[in-house]
Amino acid sequence: MSVLSEWDIINELGRGILIYPFYERRKSIRGCCLCLRASEYAYTFNIAEPTQEPQDLLFTDQDNNKFIKIPSRKTAIIWTEESVFLGNYLCGSLHSTVKLVSQGLGHIGTRVNPNYGGVMAIALHNLSDNEIQIQVGETIAYLRIHRLSSKSSFPSQSRESPGKVNDAIPEGCRRPKKLSDWLFNDDPQNRWRQGHPEDIRKMLEASPEYQTAKDELKQKSIGYRLVGKHWPQWEPMVWTGIIGALAAIVAGIPGWIAFVRSSSPPSFDPTPIITPKTQIAPTPKATSVPK
Repeated sequence: MSVLSEWDIINELGRGILIYPFYERRKSIRGCCLCLRASEYAYTFNIAEPTQEPQDLLFTDQDNNKFIKIPSRKTAIIWTEESVFLGNYLCGSLHSTVKLVSQGLGHIGTRVNPNYGGVMAIALHNLSDNEIQIQVGETIAYLRIHRLSSKSSFPSQSRESPGKVNDAIPEGCRRPKKLSDWLFNDDPQNRWRQGHPEDIRKMLEASPEYQTAKDELKQKSIGYRLVGKHWPQWEPMVWTGIIGALAAIVAGIPGWIAFVRSSSPPSFDPTPIITPKTQIAPTPKATSVPK
């Protein structure tokens, strides 16, 4: 299993990875992760009083800027702006942002199964004694994508409920009507939130940001995509030293050849020297001597 890089993610866009909205490469991808942003739909649920109406955490200031305010020692469930689908040869892990954790929010530790589709419900725990404010549209989690060594047999028909509402909302608690209207809207222009691959693909491929990212990928050389991404990512000074050493070796090859030739004794007669064999004289035959 391997982690997908920035260009691997773009290469998989429209195939194994579907995401909408996609805010171009530099805004939707941070390092080797997809950025997931906070939508307007954020709530806290009272498990002790499940019939109580969930607390809506959305606030608007005088300049019409929208914020989410997480009360002290409370857990907020925030649904993402992005709807994501991963193919059966990919899976994902969700990671926290340093900015939010440093303010007192707990770490995120959950996963995204192969064939998952839809917006995501992110649970953020305010462990501090202060209210924490998040701007709508701010990145609240990173999705790191892993390529499986073999395809998963987890069927697409068994995907979790759209927006993971069955898991994210505690059992017995009310589902906010505003969330249901936003998430389960049957308008063809809004069905992409429910996670159906073709609905997300249609919206993604129609976006100019997607086309721009694919054009940027095409500009990458064939050498980079086939060889470069597997090449060691060393510092420039290391590469300079390696290239200098190789150049010195190549430049010294003619000198070594000349040295080897000069150390060998010259041969003026190309005819091989054949050592004659010693001829053994024949044994004389016995002759009769007259008496």
